[in-house]
Amino acid sequence: MSNSSDPYQISDSKHVMLMYKNEADREHAAAYWINRGLHEGAVCIYASVHALDLSHPLGIEKLCSKIKNCKENIHNKNLKIVDFRPHLKSALSGNLSPFEELKNYLEDAIDGLSVEGKKSKIVVFADAACKMCELKVFDKSEILERWWQDVHNKWNNQSYHITVICPHPELTLKHKPDEQFKIMESHDIIVDLNNYDLTDLGRGYTDEHVLNILIIESDPDLMTLYVEFFAKRNINTLVTSDSNESLSAIKEKNYDIIILDTHLAGSLQATDLAKEIYRIRPTQRIILTTTNPLYQSSTGIRSLKLTSEDVLVKPFKLSRLFSVIEDKRNY
Repeated sequence: MSNSSDPYQISDSKHVMLMYKNEADREHAAAYWINRGLHEGAVCIYASVHALDLSHPLGIEKLCSKIKNCKENIHNKNLKIVDFRPHLKSALSGNLSPFEELKNYLEDAIDGLSVEGKKSKIVVFADAACKMCELKVFDKSEILERWWQDVHNKWNNQSYHITVICPHPELTLKHKPDEQFKIMESHDIIVDLNNYDLTDLGRGYTDEHVLNILIIESDPDLMTLYVEFFAKRNINTLVTSDSNESLSAIKEKNYDIIILDTHLAGSLQATDLAKEIYRIRPTQRIILTTTNPLYQSSTGIRSLKLTSEDVLVKPFKLSRLFSVIEDKRNY
């Protein structure tokens, strides 16, 4: 059991037994691992028996309030929701074929990420074995966790970067030490949530006041000005002058807003780059900056489904840019 200050890092690429004391801790843990995974550019899978329960705190409708840009990430397929009730029912009858189908899906997904040039990393939060412990069907839980461990060992041998987080109820298992030990043995690592304040750890990943902005700009002086301006406002920025580099950055990480200038280095023109950005992230918010008069840019603006409010003609005041960012952020 580790007392590391960063449970996400120590769990990276492992099959984790996550010990929790109450439902609130389990809820915070699910949101924490998903937010961290999305922040790191991973695809996240929330596989829960409560996933589609509208009234349960662990249902995605309520959990979404704790996940940054939840609906957008679901739409962009960065976050996938799996109803685990059929999987649970099947496993209780001794049939793990739905889990085999999930395994195949994860392997195809990570291979696909590699082909697309995206970060080949998946974080899975899966609670079927947890529900079995709650039902006190400990032998079935052990069988399922052994299956996960065998699969995960094969993934490691294939250099698949997949983290599997399996929560388990501490208060239930402490009265069954033999069963608890057997289940523990079927994991790479045990993480005890009693050692962490997940609300504090997750604050930096859920705080809507911390924006991540990609700036694609070719003017070195303006690049420096942007960085200094946004740093004072606690906004994270990545600045690049090359259209090809920007595409690599977009594939690696989600950005709340992209500021795109029309005069760029690289093989792609700004309009073509914008279309490629929308292909990768269909709901991406983009602000266009240009030295061309607005009337000269109108055709390109319409083709990119932007409005005149999304375009800033240089020179402009940074306060105006910040106002547009706030408008798009709250859109």
